[in-house]
Amino acid sequence: MNKIIIAGELLIDMITHEYCDFLANANTFDKFYGGSPGNLTSHLKDLGLNPVIISRVGNDPFGKSYIKRLEKRRIRTDYIQLDFDHHTSFVLICKTKGSPEFLPLREADYYLELPDDFDQLIEGAEFFHTTTWPLSRKPARTTLTKMIEIASNNNIKISLEPNFREILWEKNHDGRKFLRNLMRYFYLVKPSMDDAFHIFGDGTPKEQIKRFHENGVENVILTLGKEGSIVSDGHRTKKIASVAKNVIDTTGAGDAFWAGTYYGLNNGESIFESAKIGNAVSAYRIEHEKDKALPNIEEIVEIYGMEG
Repeated sequence: MNKIIIAGELLIDMITHEYCDFLANANTFDKFYGGSPGNLTSHLKDLGLNPVIISRVGNDPFGKSYIKRLEKRRIRTDYIQLDFDHHTSFVLICKTKGSPEFLPLREADYYLELPDDFDQLIEGAEFFHTTTWPLSRKPARTTLTKMIEIASNNNIKISLEPNFREILWEKNHDGRKFLRNLMRYFYLVKPSMDDAFHIFGDGTPKEQIKRFHENGVENVILTLGKEGSIVSDGHRTKKIASVAKNVIDTTGAGDAFWAGTYYGLNNGESIFESAKIGNAVSAYRIEHEKDKALPNIEEIVEIYGMEG
């Protein structure tokens, strides 16, 4: 069925019209439908997979328009919860060719509730995907932890986008320790070097990969920006060179990498071959504006090959 369950944030990204390093210097913002789970769901649908997203938005023009946008792309929205008391969450973001400065303005996303029929929903799914965003604040943290435990008990592979940033967590909460304790559940994580630094502190790529494995993660894809990525299954590692040449916008590149990787895994490829597909899909995303739909996988592979 190619079924993948994605749980997490649907956000409105307000991205600066001009390239910038600091939000305080920005004057004009453009609205985009964001949140890593939302982007990933759209990319998976483009590639012919069957994503189901569990999320929460406000009962407001932004939340309703996000749902309509997904429906136009024939994505299931029956597990997107409407919150009548809290507005849809926003993020202000610097448009950049590197790691952007951002400011979260959160409400509805962290009130995510466990669907009554979650056990039935995950039947037939091979993967459950989430991010550290909903884990960063209660009550969503409690909800996501329960989802992870149920998915694990049903032998579903669990993946995490470990985009940990302390600014998202409550003061005096040790999010790093919480996340490390949860890592034993994860089949796959895909951190950037920034992500790894925010979780573990300084370290070389080899050291950071080792730390994820030591905390229980089975597979690690460490992304290195223009230098590509390193894939590890705990026994061997492989470097994959980036195939993107003309950078238009890096926003959503990581979600595209996930989508291509899931495409490979759902078609029986190894983590190493799947990451090559993810690398190619990410390159396509980087070289096109973020709202442009992905073509089929054959076209992407024809453009970028399967180097690495």
